[in-house]
Amino acid sequence: MFRRTLVSLALAFTLGTAGADKVITGAFDQGPGGAAQQFNPLTNTAGFTWLNKIYSTLVLYDVGFKKVSGDLASSWVIADGGKKYTFILRDGVKWHDGSAFTSKDVKFSIELANNPDSGSAFAAKFGNITTIQTPNARTVVLTLSKPNAALLDALTNFMILPAAPLSKIPARDLRTSAWWRTSPVGTGPFRWGRLVPDQYNELTANPTYFRGRPKVDRLVNRYFKEQAAAVLALKSGDIDFTYLTLDDTRSFTGSAVSILSGPSQVANYLGFNNAAPLFKDVRVRQALLHAIDRTTIVKQLYGGGAELANCPVTNARYVPKGVNTYAYDPAKARQLLQAAGWNGNQTVEVMTYYGDQLSKDVLVTIQQMLAQVGFRITPRFVDVPTYNQTTAGSSFSMVYAGIGNGPDPDTLYPSLHSDFIPPNGVNRMKVSVPALNRLFEQGQESAAPAARTKAYQTMCTLVNQQLPWDVLWTAKRFGGASSRLVNFVWTPAPGGGRYNDQAQLWDIK
Repeated sequence: MFRRTLVSLALAFTLGTAGADKVITGAFDQGPGGAAQQFNPLTNTAGFTWLNKIYSTLVLYDVGFKKVSGDLASSWVIADGGKKYTFILRDGVKWHDGSAFTSKDVKFSIELANNPDSGSAFAAKFGNITTIQTPNARTVVLTLSKPNAALLDALTNFMILPAAPLSKIPARDLRTSAWWRTSPVGTGPFRWGRLVPDQYNELTANPTYFRGRPKVDRLVNRYFKEQAAAVLALKSGDIDFTYLTLDDTRSFTGSAVSILSGPSQVANYLGFNNAAPLFKDVRVRQALLHAIDRTTIVKQLYGGGAELANCPVTNARYVPKGVNTYAYDPAKARQLLQAAGWNGNQTVEVMTYYGDQLSKDVLVTIQQMLAQVGFRITPRFVDVPTYNQTTAGSSFSMVYAGIGNGPDPDTLYPSLHSDFIPPNGVNRMKVSVPALNRLFEQGQESAAPAARTKAYQTMCTLVNQQLPWDVLWTAKRFGGASSRLVNFVWTPAPGGGRYNDQAQLWDIK
């Protein structure tokens, strides 16, 4: 405790929390939506809550994820049946170095994302953009080879980068360039300050931010190796915000910290290596769902803070009535395994990148329930890089993971369409169902809301029947914010960000 106090005092002095300027300090990259010390928005799959403070996007969702509004774009027009997007950019926007933001920056950013050397996951979203025209400094015209009704949704997470400095760096070198960690330039509300590796990243207020200068002078992102340390720091007042687990929320009393919560927009599932023969028989995948008492897990382990899910879509609009709920029925599970000829003496490794205590408890409980029907598993807890590297290959059998989606099911396209099986993308479970491919393509190409709803509801039904993944539930996620914060906005989102949190209005009492 004495050592921790000394460290806290030293950081408080370094970060100037006792100074005259206003500073908000948080653990903004803590939890599953963070990507601590990863600053390349082209390759990041998380950490957007923090990156949104440095960079801006063309468009953003509102905090309720109901409506898309302009960020760098002041307006847009969709024409030619969804094959032509014309964006009008805000006037007078400046990069942090004082140079003018123009349509050339947008063109550069999208072309860079589509360059395979950049390693950007956005290439899966922008692959059908055939031409990018910039008739003037404030107009960008995207022409697509086929309609893409989900393009605006994709753009809510795509950060626009400065062409002038980055065009000098070869795309293949940009993935790991020092630029991201030493001198990044954005158009967001805060400018790069300094990075002290493994300790903190400090940003300073952007006086020319297009929504107005932030009310606080500095924003600091503290790094913690352990979740418990971040929680202690919030309790002691060393930081103003951090992600919380459900168990963490129960440890707070009084009014010094407000508990923020919302749907995670992440569906947790048991994933199978669909290319391996072990799980070819759908009866095995059905048996696992019947063997797991999901209702009891949600009630006892999640404290009711989760909802059962029967397909990966989290937006209720796209979940049709009548899908199979795979009710808890261990006797039926045993029958299905026996009919499938399952060898009960074999043990299957279940890999996960979740390392929090709740996830460990969940997996141990699932392990016990599956053992009751003659299906043995061994959980394996790994870090995200190990998970990604392993599932990009073929030497794995099962995973326990989460898939983020949200307002538009098109987000699932790269994870379930066979075009994106590694090394071409992030379909890590090697799902290859032609009918599923066609439904995702229909959903993307249909401009009519009714047609899109039908395509995605059919997709949901198909996944529910064929079970390339066994989808389990969607849980709430939590954050804790100091009561001294004013106008602070945070809500769970897969990978963080995507919504207008109005960070320029954040203040402290």
